Amino acid sequence: MTQPSKKELTTSDEALRLWAHETVRIFGDRLINNTDRMWMLNAVKECTRAPFGSSFDTVFTHLDTDKNGKVETLDEFRGLAFGDIYTAFGMPDRPYEEILDKAKL
Repeated sequence: MTQPSKKELTTSDEALRLWAHETVRIFGDRLINNTDRMWMLNAVKECTRAPFGSSFDTVFTHLDTDKNGKVETLDEFRGLAFGDIYTAFGMPDRPYEEILDKAKL
């Protein structure tokens, strides 16, 4: 959560997506079955709605691969990714940003 600068996180939606990404990487990657992974997805949805007052499906709309207006499958949610891989290793300024272009990835 501390990697991005203000230049990389310009909106609260981006910060919320980063929080979700880091939460899933820290806790979700340790889950061993899809039942628990779906529980995690639903917990992230609830944590997006309740304290932040945001619509999960709106904040994560770019992950909606079947275009039904909802991010409801694990495969869709797995499309959420952040990283610093677009910058050459060893560079002093390595933006930690959301990876939106899967072809470029």
